[in-house]
Amino acid sequence: MNFNEANITLPVLLAQSLSPSNATQGVFQLSSGPPAALFPASVGGEIALPNNIAGAARPHHQTLPVVYAYNVAIQRQLTNSLSMTVAYVGNSGRHAPNDTDSNINANQAAFVPGVTNQNTLKPYFATYGWTQSITYFCNCAVNQYNALQATVDVRNYHGYTATAAYVYERAYGDGYPFQNGNIASYTMLYNRPLGYGNEGFLPNHQLLITQTFDLPYGRGRAFGNNSGRVVNGVLGGWRVSGITTFYSGMPFSVGIGTYPSGYAFPSVGPNYPDRGTVSPFTGAAHNRKQWYVGGLGNAFLLPAQNTFGNYGFNNLYGPIYINQDLALMKSVTVAEHYKVTLRTDAFNLFNHANLGLPDGTLTNATAGRITSIAPGSNMRRLQFALRMEF
Repeated sequence: MNFNEANITLPVLLAQSLSPSNATQGVFQLSSGPPAALFPASVGGEIALPNNIAGAARPHHQTLPVVYAYNVAIQRQLTNSLSMTVAYVGNSGRHAPNDTDSNINANQAAFVPGVTNQNTLKPYFATYGWTQSITYFCNCAVNQYNALQATVDVRNYHGYTATAAYVYERAYGDGYPFQNGNIASYTMLYNRPLGYGNEGFLPNHQLLITQTFDLPYGRGRAFGNNSGRVVNGVLGGWRVSGITTFYSGMPFSVGIGTYPSGYAFPSVGPNYPDRGTVSPFTGAAHNRKQWYVGGLGNAFLLPAQNTFGNYGFNNLYGPIYINQDLALMKSVTVAEHYKVTLRTDAFNLFNHANLGLPDGTLTNATAGRITSIAPGSNMRRLQFALRMEF
């Protein structure tokens, strides 16, 4: 593999990385400190990367990300005020960033049961004697998105206007550090199927409804000319609008935290369990105290020793999210050149508690418990406003 040095390594920075040959050996004595880091000599204008000096690199030929997008939509005008649209939207990403920092450790040790000297399992140890991490910036991942989208539009039907948009979607890809720091490096280098699964930032179902209703009374409205002055004064100028938001649960992963004493498990890679014989939601209270049944047993099983579990990542889903915002306003014309608008806004009108994701560590006493609310969720809030125009 050919490396080009990135600008966060030699000769700009000289970072030293030391690691013991096995887990029971120290790196250096505190009384003497680490060995001195020597700045490498230039050979032919190029600087050779010495051992124990952390490096950062990128591919010799950097391939830019590519996205293939494709969609088709069918729209039908049903009446003068009602229309409907159904669409398929999809895209495929190639040469995509493999995690949030677009990097992996190119010198990540492989997992071989029984080998205690991790250095011998690192790809560049035998050839170059490198034991340090090499931060490799690459666009190595792939991802996929598919969605069915349906929209219903109502336009000014006796003062009522609304749009309802529903989406069923799936997004999945690979190379993401979903369990621990070296997961992306391990899966990208050695076992890509382990790092392939649902994206963690999209639910499967989303529904958004926006509505506005203007009472058809008052000056210029449908029934305003045929209504009395008192009726127009009481019912005229009112507007009600609302936004309803719903989406199904966000995906999350589960992993084994503490293995049984004497149990041999992989030192790198994900800590997935094996898939059991029942659903983890069977028998669960399915609330903030117990969203799923944790522990190792019926739903989650210990994989064979020194093997990775088959449960995969982001295969479970958390609580739904639902929110209703509502605005109520009335405009009154006091005189020819004076207009007053009273407005009340209610955010999270029904004060629904949108829960966050549960604890995903199966061996924790709090496995399945939810101790947070969903991002962007708030308790009910009321807002009042008075606007004068003259």
